[in-house]
Amino acid sequence: MENVYIEGNDKTPTVILDKDKGLIEFSGRSLIEDSEKFYLPLVNWITEYIQSPKEETIINFKLEYFNTSCSKWLITIVKQLKKLYEKAPNTSINWYYEDEDVLEYGEVIRELVDVPINMIPIEDDEDDDFEI
Repeated sequence: MENVYIEGNDKTPTVILDKDKGLIEFSGRSLIEDSEKFYLPLVNWITEYIQSPKEETIINFKLEYFNTSCSKWLITIVKQLKKLYEKAPNTSINWYYEDEDVLEYGEVIRELVDVPINMIPIEDDEDDDFEI
């Protein structure tokens, strides 16, 4: 089982699946038309990881936007992660959000899948970049 790193772009998220560190992360935008082709191998990796996970796994969803097709795969992924959480209770699932739409979808997934997900706001640091 190899670690996976996919560099994101305007349409695909950055993905880190690191079995050695116990890290699963999705960040950026997910506007993929053929979302099954992109996400199915990632779900398969997670399924395999669940067979012998690290004692502690951290899962981060840092998606700023995703389309309907991708949102269905996010539910599939979180359903798999629930199995991981049940096997390894030191699993942390974090859902980062900047806007209400992303927050609401994270809350829907949390209720639908019935797994603890930490909702974490991303602070707007615009003022920090202001120079005189």
